[in-house]
Amino acid sequence: MGRRIVPGLALAVVLAALPGCTTWQGGVGGFLRNRLKDTLEMVDLGVTTTSTPQFSFYAALLSVGPGGYGEVDGKFTGIGGGDVGTMKIHYKHVGLMVWGREEVGWGDGALWDYGDPDPDDPEKINRQGVGIAGILGPPYDGRPGGRPT
Repeated sequence: MGRRIVPGLALAVVLAALPGCTTWQGGVGGFLRNRLKDTLEMVDLGVTTTSTPQFSFYAALLSVGPGGYGEVDGKFTGIGGGDVGTMKIHYKHVGLMVWGREEVGWGDGALWDYGDPDPDDPEKINRQGVGIAGILGPPYDGRPGGRPT
């Protein structure tokens, strides 16, 4: 049985490398880092603090039914944006159930370097329409990784 395990593991590593999942910082280590990031992106759980009073009351179940409003620039401590630690955060959301718009940016955490969120830099902010009308209409610049939120 031991002779079958080693070739099976080798085959699994080769198959994992074929679809290009190992490109970020290379090899199996890159593949595993990407899967860690995927896992961390499944939840945002932490505390947001700001130097000035700000407001947010917003929710969007799978980007289909957004409701509320929020606009915050501050620091987030916890698991968020696919990272852990204390990082800068920018978000501006509005939702009217059938239509909404989200703008989110995460700064550097403990694992990855994103740079500071900058609403003027499309590479540092994800913008997307949410709700039935929002998904079908502009903005069309939402990155696929941000859908659904």
